[in-house]
Amino acid sequence: MTMAAVTTGGARRTVLPGPARRAGLGGAIRSEFTKIRSVRSTYAALGAMLLGSVILSVVLSSGTAAHWSHMSAQARAGTDLTQNSILGLAPLGQLAIVVLGALTITSEYSTGMVRTSLTVLPRRGVVYAAKAVVLGAVTLAATLPTSFLCFFVGQRLLASTHAAATLSQPGVLRAVTGAALLVTLTGLFALGLGAVLRNTAGAIAAAYGLLFLIPELSRGLPTPWLDDVQRWLPGGYLVPQITSTGPQGGIPHMFFPAGELAVFAGYTAALLVAGAVTLRLRDA
Repeated sequence: MTMAAVTTGGARRTVLPGPARRAGLGGAIRSEFTKIRSVRSTYAALGAMLLGSVILSVVLSSGTAAHWSHMSAQARAGTDLTQNSILGLAPLGQLAIVVLGALTITSEYSTGMVRTSLTVLPRRGVVYAAKAVVLGAVTLAATLPTSFLCFFVGQRLLASTHAAATLSQPGVLRAVTGAALLVTLTGLFALGLGAVLRNTAGAIAAAYGLLFLIPELSRGLPTPWLDDVQRWLPGGYLVPQITSTGPQGGIPHMFFPAGELAVFAGYTAALLVAGAVTLRLRDA
């Protein structure tokens, strides 16, 4: 009888469940990576970014090379050939990455998939953080090679000017990587807007308005006000300043290139936080 009791007790102990573990960020990241690589919109957006950036870089660099012999010495000195070759990525690449950033979260709201995601992993903050990490990693993995490709293609076309830039020159590597970081942050910027608005068209329109329309409208301000306002805007002169090779950038009234990148990173962080709060407080 005693042996039976011991055996039964041992058997019972073996079927007891182990301590429950909370779902972690690693599993959520793997899940989000599976999602982002399984939809055609990801490849369409990244492909459009790559193709459009290279084509525009070819057009700009070819045009500069063709007119170089007719340019004055002052005009040549004022031409940033590094910037000339990577302007294909920024801002054109931003247009494509905005769509990818918004779709990363709004597509789940349009299909109702967000409810399934939050049922499998109820920790909304973890799900949202995983989306941001995966989007940032995928976008940077695409934009960084694209930026270098645009630079090398552009400089090859500019070789006839005998003034083509190299990565070893001051400010060149910073400008090339800065363009890639800017476009990557743009995707996260759109992700934050998508989390707040929960609508693809609304998020894309809002992103385009903030990045491109408002800076253009600001040009109507008086010059002293314009100089003060534009350095704080998320678009406008931000692109030429970040992609400039000059130690202080190419626009006197703007912050240094690293400072302008920090300004945009601040806007991006604020929108990501707003999106996280919205996701926590509103029903899926």
